[in-house]
Amino acid sequence: MSGNDDDEALTWAGGRDPSHYETPEVKPPKPPKPGKAPRVKSKSADATVDADGTDDGGDAEELAPAMSGAMLISLGILGGVYLLYTVGWFVSWQRLVYVDSDLLELTAFRIQQVLAILAPPLWFVVTLLFTRERKPAVRLIWLLIGALLLIPWSFTFGR
Repeated sequence: MSGNDDDEALTWAGGRDPSHYETPEVKPPKPPKPGKAPRVKSKSADATVDADGTDDGGDAEELAPAMSGAMLISLGILGGVYLLYTVGWFVSWQRLVYVDSDLLELTAFRIQQVLAILAPPLWFVVTLLFTRERKPAVRLIWLLIGALLLIPWSFTFGR
């Protein structure tokens, strides 16, 4: 056997033919979701509209604008602040000793502890979810309001 036979085993029949050319791969259209009208591409613009002519805003990837570098840095810094607040609330509540023997008050105290520890991450996540379609300035304002409201004062000033 010659080396030429090995090369022929790796090629498709007619692949060396000068009239042979590759066509681009055509992807089949995605099937429509149940209960939704099929989407068609508008010829006048790059917007997608339903078959009945209404525009439902497109996919989530099409709607989400790219965030600027400054916004990403701000979100990272504020996320770190909220993480520190969570740790601060946890440490300050661990230092506090509850001495009353009333079971109802002890239960209320424990619930307050849990809510205080969970408040900073919940505020951060809820703010990100509810302001995702708004301007970045609105998101930053709500995150700054939360950063001022959720300061762990018992940790900051000691007991």
